[in-house]
Amino acid sequence: MKFVLSTLNAKYIHTSLALRWLYVANKDKFNVSYIEFVIKENINSVAQQLIETDCDVLGLSVSIWNVRQTQTLIQLLKEKKPELIIFVGGPEVTYEPEFFLENWEIDYVISGEGEFVSGQLFEALQQGIREVDIPGVSYIGHISRTIVQADIEKLILLDSPYQLEEDKEALINRVVYLETSRGCPYQCQYCLSSLEKGVRYFPKEYIYDNLSYLIQSDAKLIKFLDRTFNLNKTHTYNVFNFLIENYRPNLSCQFEIYADLLDDEKIAFLNNNLPKDYFRFEIGIQSTYEPTNLEVKRRQDFDLLSKNIKLLMEGGKIDLHLDLIAGLPFETYERFKKSFNDVFALGAKEVQLGFLKMLRGTNLRRNAAKYGYKYDELPPYEIEYSDSISAEEITLIHNAEEALDRYWNSGRFDRSLTFVFENFYPNRYFEFFEELYNFYSAKNFPRFGYQLEDLFAVLQEFLTTKGIDIFPLLRDDYYDNYTLRPHGFWQDKMSKKEKKQLVQKIIHDESFLTQNKLTAQQIEKYSTIDVIDEQTLLLTLFHVRENKKTPHPRIKYILNS
Repeated sequence: MKFVLSTLNAKYIHTSLALRWLYVANKDKFNVSYIEFVIKENINSVAQQLIETDCDVLGLSVSIWNVRQTQTLIQLLKEKKPELIIFVGGPEVTYEPEFFLENWEIDYVISGEGEFVSGQLFEALQQGIREVDIPGVSYIGHISRTIVQADIEKLILLDSPYQLEEDKEALINRVVYLETSRGCPYQCQYCLSSLEKGVRYFPKEYIYDNLSYLIQSDAKLIKFLDRTFNLNKTHTYNVFNFLIENYRPNLSCQFEIYADLLDDEKIAFLNNNLPKDYFRFEIGIQSTYEPTNLEVKRRQDFDLLSKNIKLLMEGGKIDLHLDLIAGLPFETYERFKKSFNDVFALGAKEVQLGFLKMLRGTNLRRNAAKYGYKYDELPPYEIEYSDSISAEEITLIHNAEEALDRYWNSGRFDRSLTFVFENFYPNRYFEFFEELYNFYSAKNFPRFGYQLEDLFAVLQEFLTTKGIDIFPLLRDDYYDNYTLRPHGFWQDKMSKKEKKQLVQKIIHDESFLTQNKLTAQQIEKYSTIDVIDEQTLLLTLFHVRENKKTPHPRIKYILNS
C-alpha cells in the first residue's frame, strides 16, 4: 500500500514541519513519501500530480489559510479516484472532526499530534481494517474526543525532520520551522493553543544537534514555533547562548516572546552579546485594555512589557514585531485606537494589526453570542461586528491597516515618518494612518500596480495639505530604498541637458574628486545629483553602501567654489 502526505503551503518559502514529522515516524515501516504545494497553484494540476503518485492513502494537513483550497482539492481527487482513502489532520480539523467528516469527502480525521497514531492507522489500512479504534482518529459513526499528544522521548529517537537529505539543497530558499517545545501554558480564549495542556520540552542535546546542522547549512531563516519561547528561563538562556556562540552571518532566528517574562538580566545579556539583526522577536500584545485582557484570560502587565520592549529597543540588536488584535470583547473603536497608539509609541519596526478570527474549537467561538459577534462562517472566520464595535468601524480599522502596511511596516519611510510622528502626530499614530488612507483613497490611488515613486509622491502631497514639508527626508528615504541608482525620481525637475552640464562640472573638478576619493565614472554611473539651492548640490552615491540597512553616502558640492 502506498501512502502520500501533502499540504498546500501559504507561500513557496514556507515548509510543513508536520509532514516531515509524520514522514520520519513512518518511513521505515511503510511506503510513504511527502510532497508540498502552494495555495496559489492550480488545484486541478495539484490533484493530477497527486493522482500520478499512484497512492492508495493520502494525508492532507489543513490549516486556516488552506481550508477552501483543500476542500476543493479533495472533491477533485474523489472524482478522479473514488477509491482513494483520504485522511486529514492539522489545527483546522482537530477540534471539530464531525463537521469535516459530514461535509467533506474524507475518510478519517486525526486530532492532535499524529506522528504515531498515523502509523497505527496505516497498519490497520494495510490489513484491510477500515473501522479502527485508535484514540484521536475519527470517521463517520466513530468520533474520538481525544486530542493526541506525541511522546517527545519517542520523537527524538526518529530520524530528524530537520536533516532530511531531500531538503538539503532547498534550505537556502525556504523558511526552516523548528520547535524546541510543544504546548502553551496560557488560556487566551481566541487561540487554539489555549486548548493544549501543559508544555513539553525537547532535550537540549537534541535541539543543539539540529541547530548545529542548520547553522552549518545554507539556511537563512529559522523560525521557532514555540508558542511562548521564553517561558522557561533556563531553556531560553541555553538556546540563546548556543545560537550566539555558534553565530553565522546571513542567518536570522525568529521567536515568539512573552515580553512580560523578560528580566533586566536577560535583556542586558542579549543587548551585550547578540550580533545585530540576528534575532527577531514577535511579541503579541493584542490589547492594552485591561477589561478586555481579563475577559479573554490573557494576563499582561503592560507597564512591565513596555519597559522591557524599550530596553530591547535601546539595545538596537533585535528587530521587534508587535501584534494587535482588533475586535476583542469590550474593546470599542475608540478604545482600540488607544491600544494601537499605546503599542505604536513603543517604536517597533513593525506593528501587525490583525482582526479577531473565530477559530474552530476556541472558547470565544463557543461564546460568540455572549458578545454579539457576527463572523464570517467561511475561513478565516473573521468577525464582522460585535456589541462593542460596528461593521463600519471594523472597515475603518482595515483602512488604517492598509496605510500602516504600505507606509510603516514596509520599512520604506523610516526617517520621514519618525520625524512626522515626533513633531506633528505625537500619540496620534492611528489618526495619521486613518487620515493618510482617506487622502489617497479620495485620490483613487490604486491598491495594486503602483510604483515606489507613487507612494512617495502621495505621502508628500498628503503632508503638504497638513502644512508639513519634509522633502529632504523623503528624498533620502526614497534613494535608500534602492541598491542601484534609480531611473526615476518623483520630483525631478532638471532637464537632461542641465544634468549633463552639472555632471561635467563635477567630474572636471579634480580637487573635489581627490578629496572624496571619487572617479568620474562613479559620478556618471553611480550618483544622483539634486539641487539644494543656487550654490549647493547634493550627490547620493550608490556604489559604496555597507549593506541595505545603512544609508547611501551623501556629499555636498558647492558650485563656483
